[in-house]
Amino acid sequence: MMSVVMVVEVGIVLALALAAASVMAAEYSVVDYGARAGGRADATGAFLAAWAAACGDGGERPVMRVPAGTFLVGRAYFRGPCRSAGGVVLAIDGTVVAPPAVGNASWITFHYAHGLAIRGGTLDGNGHAFWACKAAAGRRCPPGTTVICFKYSKPTLDISQSNNVSVKRVTLVDSKNVHVSIFDCAGVTLQGLRIAAPADSPNTDGIHVALSRDVAVLGATVRTGDDCVSVGPGTSGVAIRNIRCGPGHGISIGSLGGRAGEGEVRNVTVESASLAGTQNGLRIKTWGKPFAGRVSGVRFANVAMRDVQNPIVVDQNYCPGNINCPGQSSGVKISDVEYEGITGTSATAVAVRFDCSRSNPCTGIRLRNINLTYDGGGGGGGKKPARSFCKNAGGSASGVVIPPSCL
Repeated sequence: MMSVVMVVEVGIVLALALAAASVMAAEYSVVDYGARAGGRADATGAFLAAWAAACGDGGERPVMRVPAGTFLVGRAYFRGPCRSAGGVVLAIDGTVVAPPAVGNASWITFHYAHGLAIRGGTLDGNGHAFWACKAAAGRRCPPGTTVICFKYSKPTLDISQSNNVSVKRVTLVDSKNVHVSIFDCAGVTLQGLRIAAPADSPNTDGIHVALSRDVAVLGATVRTGDDCVSVGPGTSGVAIRNIRCGPGHGISIGSLGGRAGEGEVRNVTVESASLAGTQNGLRIKTWGKPFAGRVSGVRFANVAMRDVQNPIVVDQNYCPGNINCPGQSSGVKISDVEYEGITGTSATAVAVRFDCSRSNPCTGIRLRNINLTYDGGGGGGGKKPARSFCKNAGGSASGVVIPPSCL
């Protein structure tokens, strides 16, 4: 009797093992398609072939694997939709590096890649030679690239027109331009990203989101030469939490209103952030042009500043070079914007600045518990409350040592 029971139990275990094996995700390693580590041989073709195989697999979440090592990859366009209902997992154990110059396009692009999950690894944009060329007056330089999804930013990682995307624990360094771009996407989570480029590297935004909805940026560390996170037109439902920013230009909504027909920005939340040594802190920026637009439902809460030049700023008179916009007034309407629990130090005497449109004044601006100090620029004179500036804005202020005069 015991032997029969044992046979039955063994049979059950084998059946379960076979069932588990049958649902295990198929894996497609770029090495199996000809990629060689070392960072010298061009592995672009192998990466594209591995993606084609994984994307064509109708099983449960096939995996495209980049093993340990350094792989040189030129422009790579990964197109979906893929056969698997759950999407493809891109698992990176090593480093993917770009050549010094790439054509006038994004470097790594995922298009219609619904359900895409990117896990781990490093994407190295190899931007140093490009920045040096740009800094040398009179030289013609190759166009730069970026990574994720903003059509005119040429990012390192470009994710566009894709839904239910997850990018976790990825390190991005030295992008020639924007590091990560999310464009015309829905349901995107970026978690635990580490993004780094020198403070003087031009246009190296960390994460840019445009024409997208329901995007979460969680637990990121961004140190670059431009915005840590920027939100462009046509975007809603953005949550930015537990981000460390600096150096860089801060966290920005905009610039907006630079052209006709831009979509509105609404329901943006920034919580539990820290910014150190940045040019700006929490910024909303619109062109001084009459094109209509709207920003509403924005909340900034529990943000710590250290030596930030402009901790809180709304600038509706953006007009670089005074070209095509001097004397005009922004057509973007800004309303229902809340700042709560903003603390720390300002590198300038005016820490709170609302420079709003004369034709579309800011309304519903709410300040609660704002404690920003300024040490006079010398570092040894003792801290004192920073000042505020306010023009064409209305709202309320409580718990603010020196509130803006128009609130």
